[in-house]
Amino acid sequence: MKPTDNKNIYHALAYIYDDLMKDISYEDWSDFIDEVIQTHFEDATSILELGCGTGSFALSLDELDAYDITATDQSAQMLEIAQSKADYVKSSITFKQMNFFSIEDNNTYDAIVMLFDSMNYTQSSEEMVHVLKEVQKVMHEESIFVFDFTTPINSKNAEETLDEEGVSGNYHFKRENRYLPSEKIHYNEFVIEELDDEGEVKSKFMEVHKQRIYTLAEVKACVEKAGMKVLAAYEGFDLVEANEQSDRITIVAQ
Repeated sequence: MKPTDNKNIYHALAYIYDDLMKDISYEDWSDFIDEVIQTHFEDATSILELGCGTGSFALSLDELDAYDITATDQSAQMLEIAQSKADYVKSSITFKQMNFFSIEDNNTYDAIVMLFDSMNYTQSSEEMVHVLKEVQKVMHEESIFVFDFTTPINSKNAEETLDEEGVSGNYHFKRENRYLPSEKIHYNEFVIEELDDEGEVKSKFMEVHKQRIYTLAEVKACVEKAGMKVLAAYEGFDLVEANEQSDRITIVAQ
């Protein structure tokens, strides 16, 4: 199965991605995910990250010096930036180009992680089940799959805060978002202009990111349909049980 939408995204966006994510505390994220992994599989040593973007989370997790990390993304542009950041700090992370809709890896890993609402890029429950089954190809009996997703609560709140405009290096960008509850879809539309040394527009790109918004019950049903079980569903950066009013939920599945 190939994703039904979101083709050719994260190309131009790769060059402004770190500015878009500037408010994210990767240290908090890596500490939290480390705590989740240690809670459910304390002997874990090998990590596979799906949808790693420009590598910021993987690099932060690598600072703990506790795991052998392989980080993957479908975007060559994202991986190019990630690798340059890793080279700068002399990190031993292995970066690979891979689409999580079609996982091709002969290895198994103790923990597979997929964060920052990457799972919301599945456009239906059927697509989510497909991805869950793909992940099982790189799991052994004790492996855990840790992924997060955003809920309708988050989308309703984000509509008022996500629109922005700014400059990142030689790029000017504008972001507009809208949430359509009737379709259970959240759209983020980016207009990105590459500027020359005089500030004139050299080229212009548009990316439309389409995310399916799931409830906790829907995600649990998908995990079960994929032949897995939910070990935990956490809210925020604490090991606090999530509920249908949580805006972002982290699932641990096995």
